[in-house]
Amino acid sequence: MKKAIFCCLMSALLWCCSDGHYTHKAAREAAEKYYTMLVRGDYKGFVDGYASSENLPEDFRSQLVDATAQFMARDDMRRLVSVEALSDSLLEDSTAYVMLQLHFADSTSEQVELSLVLEEGKWRMQ
Repeated sequence: MKKAIFCCLMSALLWCCSDGHYTHKAAREAAEKYYTMLVRGDYKGFVDGYASSENLPEDFRSQLVDATAQFMARDDMRRLVSVEALSDSLLEDSTAYVMLQLHFADSTSEQVELSLVLEEGKWRMQ
């Protein structure tokens, strides 16, 4: 009887946690998506990818978009052409750390770590 109850509880736990959002693949795809927005010049979309960004006052959000555009206009960042997720760590508190490889037009690359949090079923940047 105890074994049957344990199996039922474990099945319920696995079912609850397997909604597709809390996976390595989902975290990596979200991280790649946000940095691909930078490559494409979608700075508003990038800023919208931050956790709780919908609660920001519009003038502050606009300043963040402008600051992101200025950062990407720097010589070193203007050469960014693509990004790929290399690895990730998922923590039990719905946090993920994704290691990204940034590829530049001159064949150089750089690794950065992006911290994400699962917010309402969606990975968002911290």
